[in-house]
Amino acid sequence: MDRKIRETEARLAGIVESVMDAIITVDARHRVVLFNPAAEAMFGITADEVLGQPLTRFIPEKFRSTHDQFIRQFREAGATTRRMGALGAVNALRANGEAFPAEASISHVRIGDDHLATVILRDITERQRNEEARQLLAREVDHRAKNALAVAQALVSLTRAETIADYAQAVKGRLSALARAHSLLSEGAWQGADLDRTIADELAAYTRPGQSIVAGPAIRLAANAVQPLSLVMHELATNAVKHGALRHASGQIAVEWVMESDRRLAISWTETGGPPVAPPCAKGFGSRLLNDVIRNQLQGDLRLDWAPSGLRVTILLNDCFDALENRRSAAGAPAAEPARQQSDASARCVLVVEDEALVALELSSGLEDLGWSIIGPASSLESARKLAGQTAIIDAAVLDINIAGQLVYPLARELRERGVPILFCSGYDAVDAGGGLADVPILSKPVNIGALHRTLRDISILPDRSPGAA
Repeated sequence: MDRKIRETEARLAGIVESVMDAIITVDARHRVVLFNPAAEAMFGITADEVLGQPLTRFIPEKFRSTHDQFIRQFREAGATTRRMGALGAVNALRANGEAFPAEASISHVRIGDDHLATVILRDITERQRNEEARQLLAREVDHRAKNALAVAQALVSLTRAETIADYAQAVKGRLSALARAHSLLSEGAWQGADLDRTIADELAAYTRPGQSIVAGPAIRLAANAVQPLSLVMHELATNAVKHGALRHASGQIAVEWVMESDRRLAISWTETGGPPVAPPCAKGFGSRLLNDVIRNQLQGDLRLDWAPSGLRVTILLNDCFDALENRRSAAGAPAAEPARQQSDASARCVLVVEDEALVALELSSGLEDLGWSIIGPASSLESARKLAGQTAIIDAAVLDINIAGQLVYPLARELRERGVPILFCSGYDAVDAGGGLADVPILSKPVNIGALHRTLRDISILPDRSPGAA
């Protein structure tokens, strides 16, 4: 019998020594009496240093009182085993002071007058990181999808045409440009796209073989520049079809680019072989799109030359690309008006902060139609702060939460301290409550202009001065 007991004890000892989970046993005074090798590895300390020491040394200080209460209630309840913490997760402390999450279960046994409690622990740091990454990915996918819908809605609502057929064709063309940009980004795992592919794919939809030249050093566009530049190329190409070089079979478009000495990317669009051109009498949606996308969203510059031989466009961009290697491949818009810097103080003034040029254009146009005077729109936190500093009276502010990869919360707090009512218009469904902004109204993209107007009217506590507004 003694031999069998010794054999059983040896097997149990072997299991305790070899398991991958940490096993810690404490007595009635919460002093460690067993600390297996896995526990040594998990906590970064040897059993010899731990035996006889209080278990609380492995519990973050702010959780120690809760732990003592749990152990006491556990013993009084008479249960023999139980998972610990919310969903079995507890907070533990390594010997070096590093806190980490662990999955834990506890059991206890009574031997004579002594109570022994055994905790089995598994480090779930990596699992928790993976879960947080999964949740972040899901949130970003949702945000990206809503932003895409908002951009598409803006294209549809802002498009103007003389006939239904022209309207349908214009909307279809612009949505197709978005789809091509989406495909390029998807191919590149949403990390960016090659400049020559971005341009050539757009021109291919409107040119015959030999009608276009796409040439320049290999450039990798940043992800946030692919869609805007695709839309710019689309507007220029459709303008060439209607009024420029692509009206004639002999017409040609050359798109070339160079890296200038100050790491500025210069893209030139040159049309030849078409009818004589002249600046248009009126500025339409295409003009505003080119201006807002290049100057506001991409923080670049735009120059247009209506030469009789054909339209020439120069686009200057900074910080939205990486130069790679030299590569050469074959594959009309009116002058733009500057962004508004000041608003009429006699009207209701709303600051619009939105980094998607089309969405900003839709919000601004819709609110202007309802009687608001627009400050901006601003496509970066820096430009938003500059506009706010230049404007004495701001009746309200519409803020996207993610502005070019930066959270808008600091700006939101600054505006609030100044007494400016704010609301969020974003692809995110929740506001960072920890930032003291949980009570800020939030409208989910794509936004309804009527709902935005009513919410702005409510938070700014101003009478409705727009004719026929609901």
